[in-house]
Amino acid sequence: MKQIFYRFLALLAGVCISACSAPEKPGVGEQRVFRITHAAFSGRLFSEIWTGNKLESLGAREISSEYFDRALHMSDSRFSAIPFSRLLKRYQLKRGEDAVLLNCFDDYQGILSFNDIRRYDLRLATKIKLAFGSFKPDWLNPLLILVPDGKHPPFQERFLTANIRALKFVRLNDYYAPLEKIAGHSPEAREGFEVFKNNCLFCHSLKGRGGNKGVRLLQAYGFSNGMDRKKFLADFKKFHHKDNPDKQDVEQFVNQEKLERIIDYLKNFGDQVAG
Repeated sequence: MKQIFYRFLALLAGVCISACSAPEKPGVGEQRVFRITHAAFSGRLFSEIWTGNKLESLGAREISSEYFDRALHMSDSRFSAIPFSRLLKRYQLKRGEDAVLLNCFDDYQGILSFNDIRRYDLRLATKIKLAFGSFKPDWLNPLLILVPDGKHPPFQERFLTANIRALKFVRLNDYYAPLEKIAGHSPEAREGFEVFKNNCLFCHSLKGRGGNKGVRLLQAYGFSNGMDRKKFLADFKKFHHKDNPDKQDVEQFVNQEKLERIIDYLKNFGDQVAG
């Protein structure tokens, strides 16, 4: 009788472990779903759900990307990817949309113009296969923007958006308008705006534009204050270097001179508030 009782307890414990333990974390790629939002001519928004498998039905191929390997200091990475332009052709856009907003699972937000997508034949990677021994940071998941071999866009953070959960068609000028206005007529601030929007805005939002993965820079630093400007430069170099834990080496895109121009741009926010 005792043996039967103990067997029952063991069986019960096994059921509890199976049912009560945390579910296995789902894989990336085909098990994820992605939302694509577009507007009708009337202005009404429509959203469609896509899976990795559905995207790959557009003609996925295994490719490499020297651009990706260079940016992440890796080698021999392989991807299953579709031409982004092939996805764009499925939509009839009638409100002047000329860009795709890329909202990510980790609050990163990218944006790409249709012109860049076509000019550089950008791809959407649905699967990522890194070489043996390569370290994979948490953010490096599909969907991933990919520059195929043979194409040479400017070396910028904007062409490395990953972990994408939703795509939305927008007008580029509308998106950047409140940020460009802050730059004013100063050549230094306008240059800083260009550097910031191509490398920093994806993590550090301004005026409701961009991502919220990183700190709010205008709250963390007073860019009219000499000590805060020095702290900003030191903090940037401390985190955004080649060997940082997240492998987000923004320092390779933004040198000291460009950082100074970014400060000129961000200083304008404080000056306008003070004025």
